[in-house]
Amino acid sequence: MGETNFNRRQCIRALIKLGFTLSNKRFGIHDKLVAPFPANPPFIMIPRHKELHCQQAILKELRKMGGDELIKKFLENL
Repeated sequence: MGETNFNRRQCIRALIKLGFTLSNKRFGIHDKLVAPFPANPPFIMIPRHKELHCQQAILKELRKMGGDELIKKFLENL
């Protein structure tokens, strides 16, 4: 799959470049990003930890949302 080592800031920046919008309504331990296209699930949650230990889970959720094309674009924007 290639480079899958990214931190929270890189992940959020790449998702915003893809058109996702930050949709936090309250303070918590996750950031909520809503997809710019109709997807199932319609949003993705990113933990607010300095080090992400769930890179594979984030990539799995992105694959559910938009397939391998979305994964490819995400990794290019890292």
